Amino acid sequence: MRQAQVGQFVVGRVRDLPPGLSRSVRAGGRRIALFNERGKLYAVDEACPHMRADLSNGDLRDGTLTCAWHGWRFDIRTGEGLTRSWARLRTHRLYRKGDELILEMADPSEASGDTGNDPGCPPPGREP
Repeated sequence: MRQAQVGQFVVGRVRDLPPGLSRSVRAGGRRIALFNERGKLYAVDEACPHMRADLSNGDLRDGTLTCAWHGWRFDIRTGEGLTRSWARLRTHRLYRKGDELILEMADPSEASGDTGNDPGCPPPGREP
């Protein structure tokens, strides 16, 4: 049984991500969207599972992330797809350590969770 590797990355300073803002960073070979909602920090793989839009451009309100392109919605805390249940986001731990933002990713070398590679899920851009 393969044991999951956890990677930690310094992805910026706390002042770089004030409440109400988001940004995109590269870490572990992947693009990650970072969010600060009223002091709570969140991180998800950047690409929307629908059409691969940059989720850091989305709108985050009360824990619901809405993609800027087509309005698909996700629970930022769990990654659950609220528009389509098969469209989940891969979530990551983001926290403060001193004045640094630390991103923790399980299996950082693994490719982004593209639902199109899962035979039980429709490919991106194809609705069930």
